[in-house]
Amino acid sequence: MMGDFGPLWTKEERYYTSGLDNKPPRRVALTSFSITRYKATYAELDVFADATGQPRAGMQWDDGLWRHPLIPAGMYWKTAKDYCTWLAKETGVPFDLPTEAQWEYAARSGGQFFIWATDNGSLDRGRNIASAKQRTSLKPIVETRPDYVTRAMAYPVGIFPPNPIGLYDMSGNSGEWVQDWYAPDEYGKGVALDPKGPASGTKRVVRGQLSGSYERATNVVRVARDPMVTEADIRTGKIGPGFAIDIVVRCAVNLDRPVAQVN
Repeated sequence: MMGDFGPLWTKEERYYTSGLDNKPPRRVALTSFSITRYKATYAELDVFADATGQPRAGMQWDDGLWRHPLIPAGMYWKTAKDYCTWLAKETGVPFDLPTEAQWEYAARSGGQFFIWATDNGSLDRGRNIASAKQRTSLKPIVETRPDYVTRAMAYPVGIFPPNPIGLYDMSGNSGEWVQDWYAPDEYGKGVALDPKGPASGTKRVVRGQLSGSYERATNVVRVARDPMVTEADIRTGKIGPGFAIDIVVRCAVNLDRPVAQVN
């Protein structure tokens, strides 16, 4: 049952979220797939960039000062897509961006009624998800000066326990790009088998904790974002790509058997 399952699960039969773009919950079926355990890090994206002759992710802000090899790599949607399809080419394994339905199914540990992708489906700050203090203190220091230190934009992947099927950080430490174009009315007309979202659009779907509190970063929240993170330059007034630092990628494998059985 994809979408806000509150009426099916809570005693009050109320939705967890406001808005209409994830309601009512609908039954979907998914062909078997795998999904990567961690968000892709800057170390991994640097290998991809260097191998393909592309600019390294995150260099557009202060010449990469806020990067660190072990934290999730912020990027534009096309970079995320290119990275996953490059993995497919290099390995012979059918990597790609996960669809929105695949992402939610995985975050909910096989479609269970888990509102957060933690080890027990709830929030226990400091144990299964970062506390307010940890969200700062766990970020690696990337520069030191006599009067202050500069920290990376996120903390390293895999610090807190995974959800019950072994996936880390799906409810925290940056939002994640998925394959689908965003449409606010998709839930009313989407297909039931392997839904892939609308055929076109202007914004892509982001899932997970894009910003703000964990309470808002539930497994059923949908966020629409410009794939190039376009914004206005306050100095020149020109419109162009902004800083892609807080939306990352976790690739899926569209294969009906475990990846270990390939070849």
